[in-house]
Amino acid sequence: MRHFEKKSSMQSVLDAEVSVICDKVKGHIQSSENERKVCTMTHKTKIALVAICATLILGITAFAASGIATTWYSSTSLTDEFYELPEGEKLYDEIGYEVVLIDTFENGYAFNRGHVVNNRLADDTNNTVEKFKSTSFYYEKDGDRVIYSQDKFEADMPFDGDMVYSENDVDIYYNAFVNKFVPTDYELTEEDKRAEGNGELVFSYGASEVEIITVQSANFEKDGVRHSLMQMDGKLSREELVAMAKEIINN
Repeated sequence: MRHFEKKSSMQSVLDAEVSVICDKVKGHIQSSENERKVCTMTHKTKIALVAICATLILGITAFAASGIATTWYSSTSLTDEFYELPEGEKLYDEIGYEVVLIDTFENGYAFNRGHVVNNRLADDTNNTVEKFKSTSFYYEKDGDRVIYSQDKFEADMPFDGDMVYSENDVDIYYNAFVNKFVPTDYELTEEDKRAEGNGELVFSYGASEVEIITVQSANFEKDGVRHSLMQMDGKLSREELVAMAKEIINN
């Protein structure tokens, strides 16, 4: 059974690693293949967020000219992190493409910090299919956080979710689900099976205890760059998150 799995480096601080994981929310292919993902991180929060990503990319296959990618590796380090919005030219020299730089969104979410992410797509035998760099920026307002990620790669990986709006000929996709984190040896109850079957809950395995988190994202592609805005248990409505996406498109 083919699966698309997310792995991240242990060399970075927790927040940086979490952002690497969440960075992959923006786009993936749905598959009929399903299997449990087991996460072995030791930090509770880290376990939960790794599990989110494992669930999001469950059963994914990405098609590239050089082969079929089934695993997505990402890493970052303290040296890749910045606490002021970087200069566009400097960032271009580092990652090889232009990204949208917004200091503060119209709704008041302001840049807090960000970092560059190193990514590698690999096939079933761990041969490299593609390498690329991406960015993840944190925006915060009154303790609420939005993660804004941008990346560019050649692999064909359509967005999941519903196309909810088109802004200047750019389609915006919205995806939301409730994720239930459970221990590796957790056995689904009949109610769990019913909720999973009708799509009410998505299950992730590897947490130290049962926890439920709501995840939502707004995603689009413009000029070959993929953009994702994501919240976990956040305060924004779908309309507010999509409005932020429109602002990026019109930037």
